[in-house]
Amino acid sequence: MNALAWNSRGLGNSRTVRELCNFVELHYPKLVFLSETRMSANRSKNLPWKLGLKNCLAINSEGLSGGLVLFWDEHINVSLLSKGECYIDVLGTENPDDAPWRATFVYGEPRVENRRDMWALMRTLCGAWSGPWMLIGDFNEAMWQYEYFSENPRPERQMMDFREVLSHCDLHDLGFSGLPWTYNNNQGGSRNVRVRLDCSVANTDWISLFLDASVAHLTSSRSDHKALLLSIMWEREELGIVVEQAWKKRNPGSDLGALASAMQGVTKELRVWSKEKFGNVTTLLEQLRQELESLEQEGPISNREAILKAKRDLDELLYREEMMWLQRSRITWIKEGDRNTKYFHLQARWRARKNYIKRLKRDDGSWCHD
Repeated sequence: MNALAWNSRGLGNSRTVRELCNFVELHYPKLVFLSETRMSANRSKNLPWKLGLKNCLAINSEGLSGGLVLFWDEHINVSLLSKGECYIDVLGTENPDDAPWRATFVYGEPRVENRRDMWALMRTLCGAWSGPWMLIGDFNEAMWQYEYFSENPRPERQMMDFREVLSHCDLHDLGFSGLPWTYNNNQGGSRNVRVRLDCSVANTDWISLFLDASVAHLTSSRSDHKALLLSIMWEREELGIVVEQAWKKRNPGSDLGALASAMQGVTKELRVWSKEKFGNVTTLLEQLRQELESLEQEGPISNREAILKAKRDLDELLYREEMMWLQRSRITWIKEGDRNTKYFHLQARWRARKNYIKRLKRDDGSWCHD
């Protein structure tokens, strides 16, 4: 199972939403947490149908700051423990018969003078639970000086307070792959600051339960924060069993003749068309993200102009992909035009998710994923 956490810095822009949809399409997260949505809870609740995630819990922003939303897949069970302006605390399980584990999605206090309130909240939440626990999001603080890239050092006291609360709660950094920072203020020269503010931590019970868990930093042009992709082994074989049973119920003597042959021909052509029109855009988007990440890795200050150009190219491609999505649906173009409507996405998005096969079982019992 994958979970995505991203400080999106506002969801009012259609290209930011398109980028979010790309993350979901590429990585298939069952949980998606967004901070700094900068919109009301009601507006946030209009997004699930675009992402293909039916369930949603949102918290209002305060004007043009803050705002949280959590989306989750219909096939997992999520129950709310508590929520606030800076966090959403839930219990989750894929199977009702399994023991649940706790996930807290956070947006840390941006003001240094109030950051102690966030650490006090974490201590309070810790005292209310003794089982597996994981936290993920933008903590707005680094753990160590080497996670802070700037000409001026970060105050050691701030980071020490963060480490102390992690130690008190038996929370351990899950590490990451990708660029060593998650936030870049995108300033030039000596004003540039890059720091790892976004991370995932978990207690010993959770780490013991999910030994293969990993975190990746995902680069985007739509926010000055990287997105976090948490991958954990939480798969079950029920889906494979259901497919196998349904397959055994087929009627091997059925023959639709010419109609079946015609449908196969149309399907083949549509697959070619989809690969050329949409697969190419997806590939280009991923190539541009990798190019952007390489430029940032080599030198975020010296490559600043190239980085800005790469971000502009990403934005343009996201816009083009959004236009192609409008043509992908079965809705009449004359009726919907270029409107990014709920009905349009429901038709295209849910069809794609239902037809997706994640893995196949070989005769020897092993699984093929690619």
